[in-house]
Amino acid sequence: MIAAGKKLLRDGWSPLIAAGPSGDLDSDLRVALLAIWGSGDRRLAADFLRQSADKKLESIAAAELTEGPGAVAPLARWYTDLRSETVQALLTAESEAVRAMADSLPRNFAGKSSSKRSLTSKPRNR
Repeated sequence: MIAAGKKLLRDGWSPLIAAGPSGDLDSDLRVALLAIWGSGDRRLAADFLRQSADKKLESIAAAELTEGPGAVAPLARWYTDLRSETVQALLTAESEAVRAMADSLPRNFAGKSSSKRSLTSKPRNR
């Protein structure tokens, strides 16, 4: 049973990479990390994360602002437009974060990295 679990962990990521990113940040990050751990191919994992980021940006089209005055009541239009702007900002920020993750993937998982790269540029207090 343990051998079967190890085999699934070693090989189970491959169909997930082939299926492409789900668009869910946590799921896509887990798949990318399993792929780099299972294959040692950092570029494969980074490309998968970049595809995830692209998928986020493509979904912004679904959050476009309401066009023209139309038959929508002014309050409803205002709500829809404000909500749309918020969704667009969140999707853009998530896409940028996923790209930063792709760029900061470790070269390998053989051991602790000698230098930790942060996704933010905030200096550490020592």
